[in-house]
Amino acid sequence: MNNTMKTVLASALIAATGAAQAEVSANIAAVSDYIFRGVSQTSKAAVQGGLDFSDESGLYAGTWMSNVNFGGGQEVDLYAGFGAEANGIGYDVNVLYYWYPDSGGDQTGSELDYAEVTGGLSFGPASVSVSYTIWGETNSGPFEDGDLYYKAGVDLPVGDALGNGLSSNVFVGYYDFNDTSGDAASYLHWGASVAKDAGDFGSVSVNYEQTDGDKNQPVATADGPKIWIGWSKEF
Repeated sequence: MNNTMKTVLASALIAATGAAQAEVSANIAAVSDYIFRGVSQTSKAAVQGGLDFSDESGLYAGTWMSNVNFGGGQEVDLYAGFGAEANGIGYDVNVLYYWYPDSGGDQTGSELDYAEVTGGLSFGPASVSVSYTIWGETNSGPFEDGDLYYKAGVDLPVGDALGNGLSSNVFVGYYDFNDTSGDAASYLHWGASVAKDAGDFGSVSVNYEQTDGDKNQPVATADGPKIWIGWSKEF
């Protein structure tokens, strides 16, 4: 990992954990397929988990891990940010580092790590966000400096209508890659999910995602629908 990024995120973690009203929570999950922005990262089941620190001021930091089917077989996310609400409008700004340990090293030209800054707004059930890649180690191709990912979503009133701890969401996103392949790599992404709160047993969800990619697209190489099932629990 880049040493500068290590220092920045470590400082954020210390700041969060040192706050007087800091809270610590952990989460675990199991999914039938790890889908990231419409693209499978595993093509099989994944086990995931994370640790979060948050303060009543709105500051937060944390880490999250999952198995993947490329590089060294692991993804570790490190993040820190600030979120709050003003006049009924929620806002959030964060920095996130995607770290792929043992993915190859600079000497082989196969490092995969990258970092992005995200800003988001929410009002009632609707939310929008934009993520901007500020640094990447791929040297060429997608996931380098300047990539943008736009996303908009809305929570549907399924729980109000049916009760029983159900929730639902629909969303659409667009990945705009700033690399030599240009529009050939960029793709549209959309999906929907239904989740059921199972109390002490966590929550379960059924999810649908799809892209407009095809077999010739360098990132979203399949345009068929992806259905995956997930279970998660927070402590």
